[in-house]
Amino acid sequence: MILKGSQRANGADLATHLMNICDNERVEIAALHGVVADDLHGAFAEFEAIASGTKAKEPLYSLSINPSAPLTRQQYEEAIADIEDRLGLAGQPRATVFHIKDGREHCHVIWSRIDAEKMRAIHMAHDHRRLCDLSCELAHKFGLDLPPGLQAWEKKQRFKKERLEPTLAENAQAKKTGIPPEQRRAEITAAYNQSDSAEAFRAALAQKRYILAKGDRRGLVVVDRYGDVHSLTRYVKDHSAKGIRQKLSALKSDDLPDVEQARALTRDLAQQQGKGAGEGAGDKAEETRRRVEEVRRQALARAQEARRLASAQHEQEILTRQASERLALHAAQESEKRGFLFRVRSAVADLIERTPALRSVLGPLQKLTHLDPRERHTLEKDALRRRHAREKLEIARRKRSLAAAEKREQESLTEALARLARRQGEEQARLRQDFTEAGRDQKLWRARVFDEGDVTQEFNARSGAAGGDQDDGDDDVRQPQWKKRTEGLQRRPGSRRGPRR
Repeated sequence: MILKGSQRANGADLATHLMNICDNERVEIAALHGVVADDLHGAFAEFEAIASGTKAKEPLYSLSINPSAPLTRQQYEEAIADIEDRLGLAGQPRATVFHIKDGREHCHVIWSRIDAEKMRAIHMAHDHRRLCDLSCELAHKFGLDLPPGLQAWEKKQRFKKERLEPTLAENAQAKKTGIPPEQRRAEITAAYNQSDSAEAFRAALAQKRYILAKGDRRGLVVVDRYGDVHSLTRYVKDHSAKGIRQKLSALKSDDLPDVEQARALTRDLAQQQGKGAGEGAGDKAEETRRRVEEVRRQALARAQEARRLASAQHEQEILTRQASERLALHAAQESEKRGFLFRVRSAVADLIERTPALRSVLGPLQKLTHLDPRERHTLEKDALRRRHAREKLEIARRKRSLAAAEKREQESLTEALARLARRQGEEQARLRQDFTEAGRDQKLWRARVFDEGDVTQEFNARSGAAGGDQDDGDDDVRQPQWKKRTEGLQRRPGSRRGPRR
């Protein structure tokens, strides 16, 4: 079991991210504790509203629970309870969301860090260590396997990570480009190991479509083909930063481009490659890409339509209930108005209002006790109207939340389809390059250099040889077949077609 937690803000963006049905096969809001709202946007808005009375800049604590094997909901609840006690978040308002992604179920739990009674944020000290200890304890409790890193943590040993632990920014870049950080690390490390000098390393990076640049805050950085900037020392495996600086000490900062210049170079190269890929794209691959794009868009549209239908049904139920409540209240008040007691109390209230002496003595008592039934009817109508207005505001807020979620899902789908098209273009370019290199190595083709006029002579000779040479009234003059056909069209009587230009 792997537990990852972090403090954060911007609850609206987090709620939209958790509701994204494009990146997740299934989204389930399992529980909302300590809040009035019954959706994520409303719950996180309540968290932030309470936090506005404090100085806390990150009022939310977000935790993801990724077990190595499926767990039951009861086991998830036990794990959440243990985590709350260990982190000091017991009794705090929280939201629990389950996702199914790539066939695996995982859980997200978001707490409010604000103690409403003391109006201060709960201090989350050493939460990473506590979560590592809890991961080991819960794995043994539920009979789950521990990954190598947690095994070393449990034995209090130094663990040498074979894989790069991606940050949130790196995960976002991988989602955008389709290149995982581990693949980028392997490519940069291979270029570093196979080079024996600074210039050789720079050339090896260029061959892999990376540009070595000088960073603003760091010494040397690497800019990939998509313009993203990466730390060089982080992506060179099994080499210290000191050793890397010594090996690349021959490079002068003036000889290296800065980040903006490197990004401009990558944009130019991407445009050139895009043109080449577009010219050589196959019809079959393009048709497959369009078919996949249409299928994914239709699947997302069906899921969104089902969610909109459920929201519309919920809205219609609320509006129908409000109409029935208004009719019921109106019927009850009209029935009460026809009663004898209502007429007597109304007459007494009018008498008190008309008589100054009675009004001065009984007026305050009448307002406090609502002896006038007509005033009570007005208060009941106002209370019902205010409650219905709040429910309509809640419906409007739900619509805005749903619109934000759909916008994020469309953006995710567009990014996914762009990644798919980019990968296909790169794969076709790579296959063409491999085919060209294989043909050159096996000497299946050779480049020919034509002088001025040789292309025309070659074309005339081949066209004449293909169609056969014919005499046109002169044995000494021979014309190629394509030229004779053109002249024949010009001489044809009644032909509306002019000569070719």
